[in-house]
Amino acid sequence: MKLEKAVMERFVEIIEGDEPLVNPLLNRYQVYRDMVYFRFQETIRSIYPILSMRLAERLHGLIREFQREGARSPIMMEMAYEFGVFLRKHPLGSELAYLDELLWFEWSEAELLNSDFDDEKTVFGWERELFLSDSARMRMMAFALYRGDFESRGAYPLLLYYDHAEQEVCFQEITPLGYLLLELLGENTPRQSLSKIAKEYKVDQNDLEEPLEILMRQWCNKKILQKRK
Repeated sequence: MKLEKAVMERFVEIIEGDEPLVNPLLNRYQVYRDMVYFRFQETIRSIYPILSMRLAERLHGLIREFQREGARSPIMMEMAYEFGVFLRKHPLGSELAYLDELLWFEWSEAELLNSDFDDEKTVFGWERELFLSDSARMRMMAFALYRGDFESRGAYPLLLYYDHAEQEVCFQEITPLGYLLLELLGENTPRQSLSKIAKEYKVDQNDLEEPLEILMRQWCNKKILQKRK
């Protein structure tokens, strides 16, 4: 058993490492190493396409660094997530101010596309407990990178959601009011959220009721909101 464990540890060390190999064209270790690298590179380019394009030639070196550090999971999808964690801790983050947001944006899209969700529709009600569904994500972005802008800083409330009808992930820049509404829901009923938003924006609650109901009904229809079970 000790010998088998030592052989396996040495195999993984060679696959993950960069040490020169004798006769690389005939060496089976090199074949495995290349297969692992190119399969992982293909996965990264698929899940993080925008980031991969922006990193260009630097991507190769970053993948090699990550492989030397070692992944915890043998599953490619989970390894891709770990690669994102690795990049967030990398010095590259201080160079690319948008890195964390781009990783979140692209990973969220991939995660939503590769998940199974409850197809049950939610019926809107002012006194119901509604909250952001498992098939949606939101974030206050500092860069409008979904528009291709990686330079201008600002505040961009973004909503990502899985469109059950089209079977694709959509993103929508929402208003700060809509973002606040989504933050409040879950801890408050729609009625309570309406009251707090009216107070925050110093407007008459009656003037807000109809437009907010229309918005929440749209979100229920798209399954962006779900009810507490």
